[in-house]
Amino acid sequence: MKLVFVSNYFNHHQKALAEEFVKIYGSDYAFIAMTPFNQKRLSIGYSDMNNAPFVLRAYESGEAMREAQEMINDSECVIIGGMPVHVVAERLRHNKLTFMQSEHFFKGPLWKDAVRFVKYVRYSGGRAAARDRQARFYLLCASGFAARDYGMCGLFRDKAYKWGYFPEVKRYDVDELMSRKEKGSILWVGRFLDWKHPDLAVRMARNLKAEGKSFRLKIIGSGEMQSELARMIDDWGLDDCVEVSGALPAERVRDEMERAETFLFTSDRGEGWGVVLNEAMNSGCAVVGSDGAGATRYLVKDGHNGLMFRDKDERDLTEKVRAVLDGGVSVRELGVRAYKTVSEEWSAGNAALRFVELWERLRVSEGDGPCSLA
Repeated sequence: MKLVFVSNYFNHHQKALAEEFVKIYGSDYAFIAMTPFNQKRLSIGYSDMNNAPFVLRAYESGEAMREAQEMINDSECVIIGGMPVHVVAERLRHNKLTFMQSEHFFKGPLWKDAVRFVKYVRYSGGRAAARDRQARFYLLCASGFAARDYGMCGLFRDKAYKWGYFPEVKRYDVDELMSRKEKGSILWVGRFLDWKHPDLAVRMARNLKAEGKSFRLKIIGSGEMQSELARMIDDWGLDDCVEVSGALPAERVRDEMERAETFLFTSDRGEGWGVVLNEAMNSGCAVVGSDGAGATRYLVKDGHNGLMFRDKDERDLTEKVRAVLDGGVSVRELGVRAYKTVSEEWSAGNAALRFVELWERLRVSEGDGPCSLA
């Protein structure tokens, strides 16, 4: 095999990139799934994506696991994601080209950070190869903080490259897409968890309503903070400008993104990446994203294709959204540039081509997208 990607199971976030690698390498590409497809996803209607024709289901039998290990050991290039380093221990001993895809691991609290560190690097050969600048072991950073986190531990210095998650890109007539945008519409999508901070969106709405601004905030999702959000909206009298819906199917969420002028991405450093940001930018939204989330620093150029606000800073978030509502920045220009960023530079097709270039020459091409030095 030329290229093998090893992870726990094949999922929809990996699909577009895998299909691009298949276009390039055909039967010389394989995805090795080490575990069965996530049962929780199956229970809510997902199909078993491990049944894709290029997926080797290593967990099905001892023979399949032996075949998988042989492919890992012998292939020209291997990427591991969501797997402990020991699965490539033999490759590293023979200094064969290997990449590890990883988000940042300093997410707090400290004891959890220590566990993550052990999970990623304290295995046979992994730490030594990550420290050795001559070893052919490299990091694909699926977070704007990954290179720094590993570098603080002396790992992958000058061996870390920008990467991410590359969901399917929808293609639009840009003028037609932007014509669908509803003036003053703001959207938040995600699970209602403390580190995703849906409450920040509600607090921002309270501030803007007090200033007499005209807008409509829609919050889509569900989770442990649902009752708290409802209480905040009721206590602050925001029913006329804030709407909370339950979780919606992916198609419905994209419909909402296509209509929204502004998208809020409020996660803190607990968010390793955040594919919802890719999707909102692909939908032509003017995004206002937290600089604490993993995806923001790679995807958003502040003031060019979106706006960044300081992590968990309610005042800064309010100021950035106010600028959008008041026309201090052009919603259309931000949305069009956001669409181009994700559909061109940060697409699965471009990522696959840039990876091939990196693999073949192990040097950085001009530009700032996937596989440029992190």
